[in-house]
Formats: sequence, structure tokens, C-alpha cells
Amino acid sequence: MNLHRFVFLNVFLLITVIANGQNDQTTKIHRPDGIYADFNTNKGKISVLLDYKKAPMTVANFIGLAEGTLTNASYPSGIPFYNGSIWHRVVKGHVIQGGEPAIMKDPANSDVNSTGYEIPNEISDLSHNKAGMIGMANDGPNTNTCEYYITLADRSYLDGNYTLFGEVVDGMDVVNKIEKGDTTRSIIIVREGSEAEKFIVKDDTFKELVDKQWKKVNYEKVLRKSKEEKFITENWPDLDTLPDGLRYKVIVEGKGKTPVEGSVLIIKYSGKLITGLSFVSSADKGKPVPGSKPVDFYHILGNDGLVKGLNEALKDMKAGEKRLLVVPPELAYGKNTGFYGKEIPGQKRFVISPGETLILEVTMIKFNR
Repeated sequence: MNLHRFVFLNVFLLITVIANGQNDQTTKIHRPDGIYADFNTNKGKISVLLDYKKAPMTVANFIGLAEGTLTNASYPSGIPFYNGSIWHRVVKGHVIQGGEPAIMKDPANSDVNSTGYEIPNEISDLSHNKAGMIGMANDGPNTNTCEYYITLADRSYLDGNYTLFGEVVDGMDVVNKIEKGDTTRSIIIVREGSEAEKFIVKDDTFKELVDKQWKKVNYEKVLRKSKEEKFITENWPDLDTLPDGLRYKVIVEGKGKTPVEGSVLIIKYSGKLITGLSFVSSADKGKPVPGSKPVDFYHILGNDGLVKGLNEALKDMKAGEKRLLVVPPELAYGKNTGFYGKEIPGQKRFVISPGETLILEVTMIKFNR
């Protein structure tokens, strides 16, 4: 054999061995231990690290649906729930949202419960304070099913009201490319490490997690109600109570007659929550805003725009009268809605969370009958 050819051949073989060895090493490289969800979309791949320690029930729900191991109202056992699902809501600078099964023709306008069950919130110290956080969309506290969202910016004002269960670790460029109607072709769950491999979801293990979380949520609800009642009775022990639960006290007596339906009122209020968050009426039709000085505003009695409890109290107030109102959630912003103020660049968005009791000091300045 020609010496030059022999040397060339051996060098080629050596390079090939080294290259193959490097390739083998590449294939053996694993991500850090954890559970990952790889979203294969029509725009590319998104990898999400699922926090199965801080949100075990929510992660179990997501994995069980993705792998087809949870009984649900949409597919038989063994069928991956999320294959072919679309991103049905995209709000630039806010979130992308998806998760309804492919059989759902118009998930944005459907009241169908695709899973056949609801799971409670699972709030932890995870925060919406950056882009790439994944959480559960719902119709109010403790009504989570299958829909998820991924944040596109700091949405920390959502903290405490929505369950987060992971974050994007690769493919944020793909997240930013997602448009309404794009498709998640499949979601592959990858378990790295012995601990992650033990996190297997079945109906019975999932039920245990759900039951445990419901107990926690219900206990916290009772505890919160007890603390609220104690706070109210200690601070205002002599309130009058109406049949619908609205409580009040006249601080300053008014004069003359009370308004009638259609009367144009000039009013103002200051308010706070049991938690201590303060707010006042604004020039924007009385909507609450942070501040210390309430703004006078006009309101036509009987029109929408004010919370039910406030509108009810105004029907019985006279010009110059000032009242303290304790407005329960069902007469305020509701147990499932809450209030989100306007976004102001550089400021944290003002939020009254669902289920809050309002403490209002309301003044009826004057009105035209």
C-alpha cells in the first residue's frame, strides 16, 4: 500500500472515530433532572420545565392529559389529550393561551367542560414576574380544567389568583411567534432523573392529589372567612345588616328625600380591603384606583357600572349623607371575577382579587331627582 495513502486512511479513520465519539457524547447529554414538556408546534419546539414539587396536582393533571392516562370527557383512555389543540387566544405582550382538545371547534366561545372535572387552584411562590411562565386558565378560582397560558411579559398582578406550574426553558422565540390558530401537534413528556421517573400519573394517584388540595383550599377559605368576620366585628360592631348581606352604618346624616330611578347623583367614596389595600373613586365613572383622595363622579341611579352593594345603598341615601358599607363579595366584584384596573406603563396593575369584601365610605354629595 502507498505510504501516503496508508497515512491518509488512518488519519481519516481516527477523525471518524473521534467524530463518532463526540456524537455519542452528544446523544448522552441530558438536561438537568426534572420533568419537561416538549410542545411540538407548527412554529417550532417549546420546552417547559414542569414544577412538580410546588404544583404536584396541577402538573399531574397536565401530564395525565398529555400522556392520555387520565379519564376525561373528551377522549378514551390512551389518547393524548393535547395533540392537535390550537392556540385560541393570543394577546401580544400578555399571554398565549391554548389547551382545549382538537375536537373543540371554537374553544374561545364554548361553555363545554372538556375534562369533565374541575381542580382547585394550587398557589405557590412561583410568580408571573417574567415572560415564559406557564399557568392554568380558568373561569374563576378553583375552576381549572385543561387550558393553559404562557406569559409574554411581567404579569405579576396575576399572582395569587392563577396557578403557575412551570416555565419555558427553551423555545421562547417560538412562543413569541405563536399566533391565534396555530397548532400544538403534540406534547411529549420527558422525565430526567430517578425522582422524576417516579412521577407517574394515574386516575387514583391524581385523585389523591386533588382531594388533598381541595381540603387545603376549603380550610383556607373557612379560615379567611373567620378572620374577616373577626376584623369587621372588632372594628364596626354596630352595623345594620340587610337581608342580602350588605352591612352599613350612617356616619353623617343627610337631608331631604332619597333619589329615584334615573336620578343623576354626584358621589364619591374611599375604600379598602380586609388585607389593607386602599383605593378611591376616580373620574372614570367611579372606577376604583389607588390613592388617598376620592374623586367626585356622576352616576345615574339604576345604571350599571357600580358594584351591586354600592348601587343598593345609594337608593336609600340623602343629600349630604355619608355611610360606611361592608360589601360582601357577591355584592362586590364577585367570587369569580375581581377587578383589574387599567395598565399604566412602569406601574404594577391595580387589582381587587375575586372574592374580596369591600369596606367603603360613601358620600352622597347631591342629586337631581
